[in-house]
This record gives sequence, structure tokens and C-alpha cells, in this order.
Amino acid sequence: MSAALSIAAAQPFVRPTMPELTGFKAYLSKSLYDPFVLDLKDASLMQIVNACIKAKSKMHRGYRESLGSLIYNLQSIEAAYGIQLMPMQVTDIFWEYFIAFCQGRGLKSSTVNTLCNQLRSVLNWSVKHNASVSSTYTDFRVPRVHNQEIALTADEVSRIAYFDIDLFYADRRKDYRESMHRVRDMFVLSCALGQRHSDMVRIDASCFERNIFRITQQKTGNLAVVDIDKFSVNPKTVYRILDQYNYEAPYKSTIGNYNYALHALMQDIGFTEPVRTEERVEGKLVVTNMPKWKMITSHTARRTFATVNVVRGYNIHAIKKATGHSDLRSLDRYVCDER
Repeated sequence: MSAALSIAAAQPFVRPTMPELTGFKAYLSKSLYDPFVLDLKDASLMQIVNACIKAKSKMHRGYRESLGSLIYNLQSIEAAYGIQLMPMQVTDIFWEYFIAFCQGRGLKSSTVNTLCNQLRSVLNWSVKHNASVSSTYTDFRVPRVHNQEIALTADEVSRIAYFDIDLFYADRRKDYRESMHRVRDMFVLSCALGQRHSDMVRIDASCFERNIFRITQQKTGNLAVVDIDKFSVNPKTVYRILDQYNYEAPYKSTIGNYNYALHALMQDIGFTEPVRTEERVEGKLVVTNMPKWKMITSHTARRTFATVNVVRGYNIHAIKKATGHSDLRSLDRYVCDER
């Protein structure tokens, strides 16, 4: 035996380590007589939703949060009528009432459609685990209405960027002024980078190489590449914000808290002009004039990035690469062409 082989043979075996997965060992330790298949035969609708969340959260962090609105509305139905929803009740008739219930609470058609698709997806998963579901649970159609979405102009983005927070909120507490500084800078930076809120809160110095910003998007896994000098309305303002916050997100919070603060800021800046909107509620078109500040959300920044750069005449494929969209049809929905 060679010296090298002798040394190798003398080395003790070290078992490779791997991250601990909560519950994995317990699951693999089940006997063959303790079924590996999750049995949801007698589960209620909320039990199915929670089981789906528990199963999928290992790979999809934030899955519970993404179903938050669905859970809230299902629980609201149970509380309002004093019942426990069962999966067998989700029929084609159920969808008629559920859609009307959600729209009656003021939810947009696009939001209602998302809730329906989420519930259908959960039920699709539950069928594989013996849940008792109706044969018509997939039969729904949310009435489609053109939802008025807005994008801001380059001048409006500059108006926000140069809004004097300290002067306007001179009588407010220092921590409130600091918070509003961060909200304003977060929105302006989002208009320059064109990413979703879920990706904006993740940015750090490693995403930047001189004027190029890169991030792998959490929702799709697509790589977005943005040339800041080319696509931002005012590159100097963008670099000032990045330097001020050490190339991290100025305002790290949930999307709900951010939008709440953003609405307050946009109203104070003066985006009060009415915007006509149409929604179908219980089969009828309802026309309202909504103040513009109420329509400005975190996602308005992403639409603004796409729309402003289309108006400026940049190559649509380069814009698609910057937003991270998979195809031009998806990107087209972000361009507010009425401008």
C-alpha cells in the first residue's frame, strides 16, 4: 500500500452536513403504516388553506403573506354568516356569491380575480390529498373590466423628488419627517429601477456595478438588468439616494405599510386631481372619480418606469430586460398608453 493510500485510509469519515429542515426528520421517520400521504378528506376549507401554506412555505417563503387577503375574506364570510366553510361548498354557484361579496367590499376586479385563482390553486393541490371538493370548483369567470391604472410623468417624478419634506412637515415630529424622507426616496428610487416592492426591499451594494443594477426577481426568478444612466429620469438624484442609504432600500416595510405612508405623502404633495375609474359591482358598471393620490401605490413606480422609457423612445426589448418581464405582452400591460 502506498504512503498516500495509507494516509487516506487513516482519515476518519466525516458525514457531510446539510441545513436542518424543520419536520423533515419526523416525516421521514414515519412507518409505512403511518401514511406519507396527507389525508384532507374531512378537512374544512380553512384547514386546507393552512395545510397548503404549511406544505409550500418551505420552498416559497412569504407564501402565507401572499394568501393573506384570501384568508381574510374567507374568514370574513365565516364570521358574517356564522358558518364553517367546507371545500365541497366551492361550486360554480359559490363563485357567483363569492365574487359579488368581494366586489361589494370595494375590491377591484383584478384583485378578485387573484383571490379566485389563489383559492382554485389551493383546491387543485388539495385534490391530490383526498380533499372532498365539488366537481364544479374550477368553473368561475370574473367579469373583465378595463381597470384604470396610472403612471406618472417624468416631471411628476421630479416633483416628488424635490418636494421639501422638512418645510412641509416642519410642525411634525422628527421621526415622522425622517419616515417621510424615506418613503419619498423609496418611491423615486423605485421609479428609477422599475422593480417590484418585494425586490426593492432586498437591494444592497452587491446589486450594483457602477451604473448597472442587477437583481434576480423573487417572484419570477428572472434577471433584471437596469442601466441607471440611461433609464432613470435624473441619474444624479438616484446616485444621491443610493449613497445616502448605503445602496440599500430607503424604506424597508411590508407593502401595506409602505402604500399607507405613500398615500399620505402623495396627498400632501398635491396629487388631488380626479381620475375616472370603472368597476363592475354585482353586475353593474360603477363609475367613480378617484383622487389621483389614492391610485398611486408601490406598483405605480414600476408602471412609471416602463411608460416613461417607452415615451422617451428606448428600445422595448431593452426595457423588457430592465423590468425582467418574460415577454412583451406582459410588459405591454405596464405601459399606460393613454398618455
